[in-house]
Amino acid sequence: MDIKHLKLVKEVAEKGSLTKAMENLYLSQSALSHQLKEVETQLGAKLFHRVNKKLVLTGAGKIVLNSAEKVLDEIESAERAVKQYVGGDKGSMRVATECYTCYHWLPSIMVDYNREFPNVDIEISPETANEPVKNILEGKLELAIASGYVDNPNISCTELFTDELLALVPANHPWAKRKFVEAKDFADESVIIHSFPLETVTLFRRLLIPEKINPKKVTAIQITEAAVEMVKAGMGVKVIAKWIVEPFLHDKRLAVVPVTKKGLYRTWYALTLNQENPPQYLANFIDHLRCNIAGVCKATQMTA
Repeated sequence: MDIKHLKLVKEVAEKGSLTKAMENLYLSQSALSHQLKEVETQLGAKLFHRVNKKLVLTGAGKIVLNSAEKVLDEIESAERAVKQYVGGDKGSMRVATECYTCYHWLPSIMVDYNREFPNVDIEISPETANEPVKNILEGKLELAIASGYVDNPNISCTELFTDELLALVPANHPWAKRKFVEAKDFADESVIIHSFPLETVTLFRRLLIPEKINPKKVTAIQITEAAVEMVKAGMGVKVIAKWIVEPFLHDKRLAVVPVTKKGLYRTWYALTLNQENPPQYLANFIDHLRCNIAGVCKATQMTA
């Protein structure tokens, strides 16, 4: 028994004749008659009695109609859901970001996005942030915000914004009077980072590791306020994004200095699975990020 048979039984039951059923099924009376005989032969039972030129359901016909209504409702619901999915109106995605600081402004962007797309569920998934590419490829993550382009044919990279990293030091530190610092200058310093491994830290990945520079000590502090207090107390230096540190620079006990003569910059990307027809709501979210992320960072100057 096919979907066409279910539609036929439902329509004939409602209209009472094949002639009237033609209006919605867009088939000739002879074609509908053929379909009815076909399904009755398959089931081995009559589905309609003819009573005063009107087709009335038999007991078997009532059983089929009951199932037809359920099945056709489910199909209609599925079609509606798929259209919403393709149109970007409905869906769900798990999002993570390489920089924990981003979690302070990410919720505000999510709230703004959900005003426009209220039926898209977004889940922040920080536990997947350390290995975004692996988790995207394994289906554990739909989108990651990461610094640095990923050269993988299975990953799509969409550029979001670029920020500068500065060295935060006590105001009485020798670096405070310099125009910039270089890789070799970190050899005699205690460096405060957010978390290990070092390969994930921009300062090390882009500057210190290539130059084979090992700082005197490396300490991981995940709370920005605590790391700033340590710098203020002369317990180390920290390389930090300009937009993150700006709110702290009203304190005259702190100073910042560029890293390298050309500066140390990082470009942020939205990483997603490279697929032929990505969900529209995912593309909508990336567009939303591109339009709002830099502005949020600059305007809110939130810290982590």
